[in-house]
Amino acid sequence: MKKKIDPNLLIAIGVLIASFSALFVYMRQASIMSRQTEILLEQTKANAWPRLSVNAHLNWSDKKLETLQVKIHNKGTGPAIIEGVRVLYDGKYVTHWQDLFLKTKIPDSISKSISNKSVNNSVMSANENFYWVQFINDPNLASWMYKNRQKITIEICYKSVFNDYWLLRKEGFDNDTIIQKLGTQECTIPSNEVFKT
Repeated sequence: MKKKIDPNLLIAIGVLIASFSALFVYMRQASIMSRQTEILLEQTKANAWPRLSVNAHLNWSDKKLETLQVKIHNKGTGPAIIEGVRVLYDGKYVTHWQDLFLKTKIPDSISKSISNKSVNNSVMSANENFYWVQFINDPNLASWMYKNRQKITIEICYKSVFNDYWLLRKEGFDNDTIIQKLGTQECTIPSNEVFKT
């Protein structure tokens, strides 16, 4: 004699299969939505990505350097929040322009008059640029700084609005700029070595 299957058991098995199927679909949708959120966040970060550069502008007249200007430019798509600047001369940090002039042993006969702008704890919007320092009042000062340019290193630690950090490093005025992404690691310039203008 055949045993009859209880219809309630069939219904329970069907409900159990439907529940597991719904759970699998829900987990798959959650995984897809999580990946989509990551992609959207990366796209948003790309739209707010800062990229600083440091360049020297030279003005020559009759094979003599007349002016030297150091320009900072944010070539990125978002604001750059500058957390710290360090200037090194011959591998040793200096704390301000007069300290740099002292280390380069500028003769007393050369004027040390400069035009400069403060950079620390500032925000540069996308495509903003300015002259950080201008040696324009005395061609002898511009020539002296240019002659010593290979011993000067500029480092700028900056971040995006998403707290992603970068460290810009420029050795000499005419070498390539190196940018190292630090990720979420904070600024690596010690507070006692920050360059003050």
